[in-house]
Amino acid sequence: MQKGIVFAGLAFELVAMCFGGHIVGTYLDEYMGWKGQGATYLVLILLVGWFVHLIVLLKRFEKDNADSDPKS
Repeated sequence: MQKGIVFAGLAFELVAMCFGGHIVGTYLDEYMGWKGQGATYLVLILLVGWFVHLIVLLKRFEKDNADSDPKS
């Protein structure tokens, strides 16, 4: 049950990162005079970081699951 809550939290984290990246990127676009590139690249960078975070968590859960399984 607790692992499911962690992955639900990851979904909210992804939405917040995309929304925040869009807001900050739009501000950068206006400040620097870019034409939408700042928001696009910032959201893509944040998505890559989120995928790395997801892979690290999956490996940790896989290791915990292997450690908790009784060996026959």
